[in-house]
Amino acid sequence: MASSSFKPVKVQHRCKVAPPSGSVTLGDCTTLPLTFFDIHWLPLPPVELLFFYDFPYPLSEFTHTLLPHLKHTLSSTLIHFYTLAGNLSWPHHEPNNQPMIHYTEGDSVSFIVAESEANFYHLSANHLKDAVESRPLVPHLPVNGSIVPMLAIQVTVFPNSGICIGVAHHHSICDGRAFSHFMKTWASLSKLGDASPSLAPDSLPFSDRTGIKYREGITERYLNELDRFMKRSSDQFPVVSEMNHRRLRVMDIKLQPNLVRATFELNQANCRRLKELVFAQYKKKKDHDQQTQSMIPPSRLVSICAYTWVCLLKAEAKAGESKSNETRFVVNADCRARLDPPMPKSYFGNCVKPVVVIAKKTDFMRGDGFAVAAQLIGGAVHKGVVNNPDILNGLENGVSDLLEVQSSRVLAAAGSPQFGLYETDFGLGRPKKVEMASIDRTGAMFLKESSNLDDGGLEFDLVLDRKQMNAFVSLFIGGLNAAQCSEPSLCPTLIHSLPSLSQRS
Repeated sequence: MASSSFKPVKVQHRCKVAPPSGSVTLGDCTTLPLTFFDIHWLPLPPVELLFFYDFPYPLSEFTHTLLPHLKHTLSSTLIHFYTLAGNLSWPHHEPNNQPMIHYTEGDSVSFIVAESEANFYHLSANHLKDAVESRPLVPHLPVNGSIVPMLAIQVTVFPNSGICIGVAHHHSICDGRAFSHFMKTWASLSKLGDASPSLAPDSLPFSDRTGIKYREGITERYLNELDRFMKRSSDQFPVVSEMNHRRLRVMDIKLQPNLVRATFELNQANCRRLKELVFAQYKKKKDHDQQTQSMIPPSRLVSICAYTWVCLLKAEAKAGESKSNETRFVVNADCRARLDPPMPKSYFGNCVKPVVVIAKKTDFMRGDGFAVAAQLIGGAVHKGVVNNPDILNGLENGVSDLLEVQSSRVLAAAGSPQFGLYETDFGLGRPKKVEMASIDRTGAMFLKESSNLDDGGLEFDLVLDRKQMNAFVSLFIGGLNAAQCSEPSLCPTLIHSLPSLSQRS
């Protein structure tokens, strides 16, 4: 059921934004086949991001000043990121039977301006709120059909309060690092305006996919599994063949009722204490278990993920909603620097390897559960990535693992504090809030650096059933407060930076 504070938006303007005519000089039609890194993400629903900015001016001020500028700089940015203006298809008769991104002169991005009467400060805050409240701010990106677009944008104006720049993109076009590169490039051109110099060569996106070498067995297996997936009929999207293309579709993940969203902000002191909490369990386990002498000390990020994973499983059990005893944690590892030859950091595409940890929930319910989870995550990353001479080894099951995620409780870590999303400044200052709306479908935790860039911390978003969220907040805060009892001065900061159980939309 929608919240009483849920408010639809009123569309004020629709248009298409394309690179300037003749600016993409790779020929009238550019075709890029997807690599196996890209193909892996074909069945996933779009990635939906929301960037909230203070803008204490009326709609007319936005329409006459900022809107033309945003569209102009987006057009200029698409010169370099032209694939985002293109379309995705999977032709039947391509020589390699691969999905393709096509860009043709005149291809464009859907751009919508909407007005909202909702409370901007409520939507951009960290406290608990109904997840459905973010939905009107998300642009619609078609994902079912023989040819689908790659990107859609919606700017929602909250008169005299702020704006929200909502973006939705097909995950098969690029990963999080690459998309943050696009957003920060657009923002930089917008902030600098006419004073903006030409982009430095090392800041340009690298779109040449030929550097990712073909790996026998991976691509064919992905395509066979996805071909069967795409052919499955449903009442809403019947299987048809149009223009000699397969009909594309994504996983039909329904929005569940009664979902709430919250942001958990951890400053540097909180992060340190959380790592110490996990490490204390780790050390105790190591001292009592001779078979764990090679245990890897947990990093800050691994500690936070492990603690969140265990608190989430305990919250499900506390709420009486724990089903299968199997649970999985998924984290994506960037492969750019680990390929042979390596790909540049500016590579625009997907180049991540999912690292999957499979465990039994009962393994985490005893006293050393946080240490067990941290060791499993850290060990999987070291085995599959850090100490793996062949980074592509283990990718063969990527699509089947993705399509089977609904068979057990999966927590995936989306985003990264390294992406610098709070540096996306369009000339309006840093974002007040950055949110991944699409985790209401995927169930992921969305990691990013703290909105307070000076404290060296980080934050993450979760969307859960309200009953589960209340249990999770209690467990998460309770565990940290218990760990920090020897350092009481940190407790007020912790309490004020995390969602309160009493704050309900």
